[in-house]
Amino acid sequence: MGALTLPIADIIQVNVSPAAVQVASKSFNQGLIVGPSTAIPSYGANSRLRQYASAAAMIADGFTALEAEYIAAALYFSQASNPQFVWIGRQDLTAIGTATVDVGGTGYVVGDVVTVTQAGGSNGNLTVLAVTAGVVTSVGTTVGNQGTGYALAVGLTTTGGTGTGLTVTITALGESFLEAVEACALANNSWYGVMCCGAVDADHLALAAWSTTNWQTGMYFGSSADAGIPAGTPANIALQLQTLKNRAFLSYNTTQSALYPNNIYAAAAILGEYCGLNTGLAGSSFTLNLKSLTGIAPEPLSQTQYATITAANCNTVASFGPYDGYLVTGILSSGEFFDQIMYRAMLVNQIQTNLMNLLISVPKVPQTNAGEHLLIGQVDQACSNMANIGYLGAGTWRGAAVLNLQDGDVLPLGYLSQAAPYSQQSSGDRAARKAMPIYCAILEAGAVHSVVIQVNTQI
Repeated sequence: MGALTLPIADIIQVNVSPAAVQVASKSFNQGLIVGPSTAIPSYGANSRLRQYASAAAMIADGFTALEAEYIAAALYFSQASNPQFVWIGRQDLTAIGTATVDVGGTGYVVGDVVTVTQAGGSNGNLTVLAVTAGVVTSVGTTVGNQGTGYALAVGLTTTGGTGTGLTVTITALGESFLEAVEACALANNSWYGVMCCGAVDADHLALAAWSTTNWQTGMYFGSSADAGIPAGTPANIALQLQTLKNRAFLSYNTTQSALYPNNIYAAAAILGEYCGLNTGLAGSSFTLNLKSLTGIAPEPLSQTQYATITAANCNTVASFGPYDGYLVTGILSSGEFFDQIMYRAMLVNQIQTNLMNLLISVPKVPQTNAGEHLLIGQVDQACSNMANIGYLGAGTWRGAAVLNLQDGDVLPLGYLSQAAPYSQQSSGDRAARKAMPIYCAILEAGAVHSVVIQVNTQI
């Protein structure tokens, strides 16, 4: 019988600490197309929005070739830039649009959530907005909780909440496009650009306002055939968005004739072109100006009409000499260029992701200058990726001084991140465990959209 042995761990102890799971940064090369097709349910498993790698996959999933979402997706995937994925989202036209109180019941409080009972309807929740003398006087809907399968009706009973006896009347049906987009964002926000099949001026205004607020996570692409845009008619939709300085992409596209019905889905083609171009690979930075759109016919514009459209910060597809059918100019209603704002959103997202991944992957980042360098390193890594793409470029800083950076200093990398030493931190900020603020200065490489050439001749 062999001698008993003692475990090696009594002498050498090895502890294994698995690394924390880190999160990848958000994708900015997948678009969302929203429409009312019932092929995707709004509730239940695999609901609200789905990702597809081709238009054919949509047919296999229950869409038909005549549905707006399919036609738009076919244009999206037809672009020469070869986008990889698209998301299709559901606008539910059988959701509760608005409701009023029929019988106020008793015992309810503001904030109570009740579910509307109706045969064929489900998941339709209302929130109690006002109570007077113990009686409910107002109710409202909440995005993502408006239900499905409802019809207009009076005196519908409700369940839930702290009271009893509340009945309501459904006065309008259907989600707005804004509500549908917001519901999609709540369900999955892997996409960035979004267009809606059949959007009208009121939708453009609502979605452009949403886009302006949420530009770091979503950007609205709209198309309008409003004849007032090239005519410069006061208060046309392009001028309205321009006046509001909305960060949204609007394009003027008409159906032209029966030969070009797809022009009403021009926003889907633009969305597909941008998503295909935004690969994230070295040297892949792009501008949407002068890109050819497959399946979209150019507008027969006069010089005056073209000037009127572009002066309103609106885009269109036009022909220049022998060059037939190019998107111009890739601008947002705010006057900023789409690629410029999208890349800023990408940089913000990557900085946030890098820093969050650092904070969860180490026991702690100390409030020391060495710890600050760890944080700065993550900011620099995000900037380095954006410089590799071509969004940032070397140049000279022209602006106010930022810590040690002065007007006229050269930034060979296209960026510089700095922080003041911890010796300058207030006791309150230190007690709150705040890092020293990081100041990141960047130089955008920009993009050429026009050229002036002076030719001097001698005989």
